[in-house]
Amino acid sequence: MMNRFEKATMALVRASDGNPVITTATILLFFVMFNLAEGQIEKLIFGERFEHWLDPLFMLGFIAYSAYAVWWCAIFNTAEKNN
Repeated sequence: MMNRFEKATMALVRASDGNPVITTATILLFFVMFNLAEGQIEKLIFGERFEHWLDPLFMLGFIAYSAYAVWWCAIFNTAEKNN
């Protein structure tokens, strides 16, 4: 049984037709947009954007999600090849 996180990842993999490069590029664009939104929120609240200890954790999270999505690409491509 797939949970929501796995379903969302599989939807991304299906949309990229199992191509890990496109999947990783899409997640990279999500990361860029996340950083822009985070910077705007920091500007609105504190008046300036700043570096903090959560930035490396956010980066690590997006890198881990990219690896997870590439793993699902491999599963998707293996299933497609077997059918």
